[in-house]
Amino acid sequence: MKFIIDHTDFIGNSKRLTYDAEEFSFETEPSIQEINLDIVINRLNLSAVDDDNKIVQLWGFCGYKEWQKSNYEPPQYNTGILKVADNLEEGFSYRISKDDLPMFINVQSGWLCIGNPVKKGNAVEFINNCVVVIDDDKEFISLWLKPETLPNI
Repeated sequence: MKFIIDHTDFIGNSKRLTYDAEEFSFETEPSIQEINLDIVINRLNLSAVDDDNKIVQLWGFCGYKEWQKSNYEPPQYNTGILKVADNLEEGFSYRISKDDLPMFINVQSGWLCIGNPVKKGNAVEFINNCVVVIDDDKEFISLWLKPETLPNI
């Protein structure tokens, strides 16, 4: 699956990323009900809208008991828009990987990494405190999330 980063705009500054420890889930608020499709990373959904399939929200299950403590930090990033480059049929969910990706939490900084925390690439903050890293082939490397609060780990 391929992605495009567009640094000419940033639409995610009005969103809040929250984590509900009782439900083991992330959500961005406010949420959007009408979407084209979802990109799934482990059990998290990144929802795409409009003709260009830009990612505008993140939601879904992410059990914190699976998180591994680490000292990883997100790479340098700029704000922008993350778009799905593939021509995917609307109304479906598409997984990034058939296997679950590892999850690493830095309890000091509050950043959670899903995927490869050390591989370098192009990074964009597409929603407040939501950063994705893609490689030169426009393939997914990692998703970095920093919710407003973390559960006790």
